[in-house]
Amino acid sequence: MGVLQKKLIIVIVVACGILLYSFQSMWQKDSPEQIAAAPAQENSPVNSNAANTVLSSEVVVYVSGGVNKPGVYKLAQGSRIVDAVNLAGGFAPGADAAKINLALHVKDEMQVNVPYTVAAGVNNSHIPGTAANTKNASDKININTASTADLDKLPGIGPALAERIAQYRIANGPFGELADVKKVPGIGEAKYNQFKDKISL
Repeated sequence: MGVLQKKLIIVIVVACGILLYSFQSMWQKDSPEQIAAAPAQENSPVNSNAANTVLSSEVVVYVSGGVNKPGVYKLAQGSRIVDAVNLAGGFAPGADAAKINLALHVKDEMQVNVPYTVAAGVNNSHIPGTAANTKNASDKININTASTADLDKLPGIGPALAERIAQYRIANGPFGELADVKKVPGIGEAKYNQFKDKISL
């Protein structure tokens, strides 16, 4: 082998060594970036799920008194009494909005009772829930608007049953017909017959 050939072999070996060293340096430089990027990719679904987690809840309230559509309504957590009144059709004629705090937050199972204005010398017989309308000309008691004190005056209805009737209205809304009062625990057919002629809707 000639001297020229030996020099050529040495040059080729050195060149291969340099290329190999260069590739190794580049690979080591890129590896930490790939390792560092991996945790971010693994964590991204977790962060996305946390951002999409939404907690929601509702409250159920009974709106009665001076509203156009008394009844049981569902509202979003954090709603206020004004929202419940609006959901119930707004204030009815004769309602006294000044006597109720519309800014209060509603709570689950609460009753929102909107009072009526009772002016001296004014005929308020057309206003539901007032003393003049609780009993009609035949002295009948409105089972949807009467107080527990008035319900207690019915034959066979004592304080306990009067309270049950009021609680039933809160939980289920106004009675649709007179016979629905028999759905109240403790009021059977016999007891219903005692006072059915003295009640109205």
